[in-house]
Amino acid sequence: MKRWRLFGLLMACLIAPSMLWAQAKVGTAGVQFLKISPSCRAVGMGEAYVAVANDASAIWHNPGALARLEKPEAIVSWIDYAAGIQYGYLGVSQPVEKLKGTMAASVSYLTTDEMKETTPERPDGTGRTFTAGDLAAGISYSQMLTDKFSVGGTVKLVSEMLADKSATGWAADVGTFYDTGWKSVRIAMLTSNFGPDMKFVEEGFPLPMNFTFGAAMYVMNSGDREWWNGADSIGTHSLLASMAWSHPNDNLEVYNFGLEYGFMNTVFLRAGKKLNGWTRKSWNEYRETINAGEDATSDNPFYEFPLFSRNGTFFGNGATIGAGLNLPKAGLTVDYAFTGISFLENIHRFSLGYRFNKRWL
Repeated sequence: MKRWRLFGLLMACLIAPSMLWAQAKVGTAGVQFLKISPSCRAVGMGEAYVAVANDASAIWHNPGALARLEKPEAIVSWIDYAAGIQYGYLGVSQPVEKLKGTMAASVSYLTTDEMKETTPERPDGTGRTFTAGDLAAGISYSQMLTDKFSVGGTVKLVSEMLADKSATGWAADVGTFYDTGWKSVRIAMLTSNFGPDMKFVEEGFPLPMNFTFGAAMYVMNSGDREWWNGADSIGTHSLLASMAWSHPNDNLEVYNFGLEYGFMNTVFLRAGKKLNGWTRKSWNEYRETINAGEDATSDNPFYEFPLFSRNGTFFGNGATIGAGLNLPKAGLTVDYAFTGISFLENIHRFSLGYRFNKRWL
């Protein structure tokens, strides 16, 4: 019973802030590729991962959790988006025993295929082509402050390029991770992508800053009852539940929910959902409601992740499923995630993780 009371309290903490801060500032921040998660495990769980991050993807999802990694780890991710857009990520973490902390480095990029150059005078093309791309390179450090609480941060150089023009700036992430010691509850917070505005040609634009709070716990873990007292071992069957609330500076608040079922800590099935509204209406429907003198609050066209898509299906924007394979003896993890997007083609993602046998430092 206490477990569900705590669950309800955490839900209340996630829901209450949106009543105060809900806003839609769509399209007001740049370098949007900084929002793309490199972890298919996280994506499969609806990106409710800030309080779960226990591998090298913590570099992106919560650098505050990196200090808990006992061995060097690496993650490689690649995504083939629609319209010839590709995304890649590489991250490597290294525990430093003398410092009782962990250092990490990462690089991510987004590129496009060549596009035709057009002008008002030559709408069919000038005969020239151009490309666009983004790049971010960062270094991270995480430190255990107590046996249950850790903190960490990342500083990254960010660059955006379009044809022969470019913009350069820097951004930082700061995260915390706390193991409550009660049952298996972990809570975490992350502030990501804060930094000065970047400038493209003559126009300045802010970074996609985001604040995230989350919690996670194992609601089932058969075969090892000691886990409920804080042990890290996992039984034959396990079910991990996680949730998060995010407050971005360029959109409405987002709620993330995720589940991961594990068998023998080897095979995993995952499902997740992002949401920030019940259903999404079109802009014309929104204006029609306003013009009729009615309340248009529930017709917000800026819902990026509605609970249901416009045709009434659940697996539209924000719904994900995934699977994973963990091979401890080989030090290898293979993860897959499927993302449904209502207005674009669906996305299949893959990521690889590797845990090294020995520390380098």
